[in-house]
Amino acid sequence: MNDTSLDAEWMTEAQTALELHKTVRTLRQWRRRRVGPPYAYYGRTVRYHRPTLAEFYKSNQIAPARGLLRTA
Repeated sequence: MNDTSLDAEWMTEAQTALELHKTVRTLRQWRRRRVGPPYAYYGRTVRYHRPTLAEFYKSNQIAPARGLLRTA
């Protein structure tokens, strides 16, 4: 595996925050509370795996319940 494929698969905190439209501070809070997408440490550097990030959000989707409208 070369460095370019590693860079394509693993994102920094800043790259992940930009992609998710969140702040780096939010990502750090999520990690502290043990919520949010999975991550990995490379030394002291936090990285997010792009394919795993997509799967995390797909698995947390909420499908709307159709046909369950209440009538008053």
